[in-house]
Amino acid sequence: MSLKIIWSLFKKEAELVLNDYSILLVLLAAPLLYFLLIGSTYVNKDEENVSVGIVDLDQTRSSKAFLNKINTTQKVAITKSYTNLSEARSGLYKFDVQGIITIPSGFEKKLKKNESSPIGLILNNTKFLSSNDINKTVNLVSLDYALESRQKFFESKGINPSFAEQKANPITAQIHAVYNPTNNYGNFLLPALLFLILHQTLLIGLAESIASDREKGLMQVGFEESKNNFLNYILGKTGFYLLLYFAYLLLTYLVVYPFFDLPVKGNFFILIIVSLIFFSATIVYGWFISSFFKSQTRAMEIIAFTSYPVFLVTGITWSVSEMPLFLQFISNLIPLKPFFIFLKKLAIMGVESHLYLNEIIHLLVLLLIGYIAAFLRFRYLQKQMLKIKPSRLTPLNLNQSNTGKSL
Repeated sequence: MSLKIIWSLFKKEAELVLNDYSILLVLLAAPLLYFLLIGSTYVNKDEENVSVGIVDLDQTRSSKAFLNKINTTQKVAITKSYTNLSEARSGLYKFDVQGIITIPSGFEKKLKKNESSPIGLILNNTKFLSSNDINKTVNLVSLDYALESRQKFFESKGINPSFAEQKANPITAQIHAVYNPTNNYGNFLLPALLFLILHQTLLIGLAESIASDREKGLMQVGFEESKNNFLNYILGKTGFYLLLYFAYLLLTYLVVYPFFDLPVKGNFFILIIVSLIFFSATIVYGWFISSFFKSQTRAMEIIAFTSYPVFLVTGITWSVSEMPLFLQFISNLIPLKPFFIFLKKLAIMGVESHLYLNEIIHLLVLLLIGYIAAFLRFRYLQKQMLKIKPSRLTPLNLNQSNTGKSL
């Protein structure tokens, strides 16, 4: 390994990136643009005041009190009042509201008799986040209101208020939400999206560079400049990308995370080191895959196409254990999968180091596999280039060479 050769290849790669507007756009403009786009989309991180329509067929003090309790919650806002269910359904179909709450006739009378009084709830599940918010709010308010009604009923029978409260609610669930106590979608999704953006822009930019080298016949030049030493070549060729994405790491953890109030509860030094291992594994995998492309445009198209499939199979939105076995196998070969688990455990949960050791080992194994695959590919391409090189001498060139020797 020669530091002089590595530095020379490093500078050459930096010049290539700065002079190729396509790669420059992917590596410098795209991550910042996507970060800004996500920032404007998820700046609130959670949905509030989901619109709900009501059909109050009882029109009593109890029904109005119940609906007022729902309207005072943070998640739901009653925006429409309908006279019948048919009219309310029409509003749901037009997306004027995301759900319909129906209070049946005789609601108050049944409450006074301590009888069950079902409340109708129609949800638009095409937006499952909104429908979940409505469902959760209505259920919580219903439980609270039912408890209050039972307590009043027992008190009306002459039972002591404190005993009436216990009798009205004999079983209580002590719920402690941890790691995402507000249960908002932003804290769940943002960390994964931020690193998916960095992962994919790194792969696309690197793939364009490698494919461009093959397309222009410059890969052989790079091999020769590295003295046919794989370590010289891979460190010189990809060192610029590792340094650039180290800067993105610092931007993410020191600027973007605080801006969105995302937690980093574990050791920051370990977080940076493991993140660099993740990017190193991504780079050697990226070089290996990119070395099969001979067109810069084709490389960009195919790698860009993988963004959503990668997002799906790495277990962010769906449990990996519920996927088919072949997808589970593929998922375990992608560095994003163990890294996302590690990120949850260290940054969000702040658990002890032995609890995320498996994910670090997983990343190191993937780094080793990627390195070996890239090394074998490097040697194969070297041999192919050596075979092609003599064939470039045509019979005319050979005759001229022999004539020169005779002279």
